[in-house]
Formats: sequence, structure tokens, C-alpha cells
Amino acid sequence: MKTEQHLEGAFGKRAPDHYVWQTEHPVVAAHERELCANAFLPLGKRVLDLGCAEGATLLHLGEPEGAVGVDIFEDKIAFARSRLPRCTFVTASGYELPFEEGSFDHVLVRDVIHHMDEPERAVKEIHRVLSPGGRVDVLEPCGRNPLIAMHALMNKAERGEFRSTPAYLERLFGRSFVLVETSRHQPMPIHRIVFHPDMGAPSLGDNAGVVGAVSAVEKVLSFVVPRALWAYVHVRGRKAD
Repeated sequence: MKTEQHLEGAFGKRAPDHYVWQTEHPVVAAHERELCANAFLPLGKRVLDLGCAEGATLLHLGEPEGAVGVDIFEDKIAFARSRLPRCTFVTASGYELPFEEGSFDHVLVRDVIHHMDEPERAVKEIHRVLSPGGRVDVLEPCGRNPLIAMHALMNKAERGEFRSTPAYLERLFGRSFVLVETSRHQPMPIHRIVFHPDMGAPSLGDNAGVVGAVSAVEKVLSFVVPRALWAYVHVRGRKAD
């Protein structure tokens, strides 16, 4: 990810308010925990979170003892260390992971691939550091989803979301891993807009009427929106024995 230094302006500094929103907001945090559980559980014994940012994913997974988080930005790593003392955090590039071959049996990759200029290099590194039979779980926004497409259009640093589709991720990881599962999650996560600090109002999460209405709309959308357009794509693969 060293070649992704152009992202430093958007993501180089810790974002404590966003971390709190992800992990403590009564509605958003619940959705995030469910999403992480569906994509990443059960965890392996030796876990690597590639592109961990402030550590929200590992927190949602229960702060697994001994898990390792890697991110290119030291400020985010320092924040993660302060919040998740049972985990280890390392500043490093996803293109040059500072670990021996076969160091992990489970690699988590969330919201990272669409930021990479050379994702194939990262896939090779993931394959290298996984032990035989090890598992990789990739969770990415789907560029076909209207909300994700709008997010990419409004944020230059997120334009990579346009290429992020199930077919793209399966091709990318299918070259190095045996793919065992592709799943879709959150048909239309309007809760991320309604309760967003900039686009909505986090305080609405304390209003039972608003929370109920948002939940009801999202439930209806789960029957209406085709799965091919759901907001998140999860691809699971295994390294051949």
C-alpha cells in the first residue's frame, strides 16, 4: 500500500469520531457487528487484519487476543494500539508484509482492495503469509449498489468502489485461492445515511420511532433489491494444502 500514498489526505490521520460512530452508535454499531460476524467468523487461531485502520473490525470481533492488525498509516495504528491492548498492531504495506511465510491461518481484508492500485500484489502477499489450508475473508462495498455508487461519485478517494463487484473479487482471489463462498450483505444500508454525522444525525439513533422506521424500510428493501445489487460482497477462499 505504499503506492497508495495519494490516499494520505483522506485516510492518513486517525478518525476517532468515526471509530466511535462505528463501534458505539446504538444502530450503526449493531449493524457493523452483524456484518463482521457474518463475514469473518469463525476466526482462526492466528489472525491478521490487513488494512485495519483504527481497529474497529477487530473490536467488533471481540478483540481476539494475539490478533495482528496492519495498516500503512502510523497515526491510525497508534490509535488502534491505545484502544485494543490485547491485539498487536504494525505499520506496514500490504504489498510487503513483514511476516514469515505461513505466519497466519486467517487473514481479514475489509474495505481495502478498492483502494489499491496493485491489488494483485497484495493477494500474493496474503497467500504467502497464510499457512496451507488457511483462510482469507474479503469484505468489500459493491459498486453496483446505488448508495455505494453515490459514495464513490462524491468521494474521489473512493472511486475504486466502482470496480468492486462480486465477479471482480472472485477473479482477483480465484487465481491464488480455492473459493468456497461468495455472499452479499445489507441490501440498502440507509441507516448509514440517516445516522451519519455529516449526511444525517447520529442523535436520531435515540429516537425509537426513527429507528423503527429505518429498520422497517431496510427490511422491505431486503425483499425488493436484487442480491446482485446488495451493498457488501464477501468472498471466502482457502489456500491449498
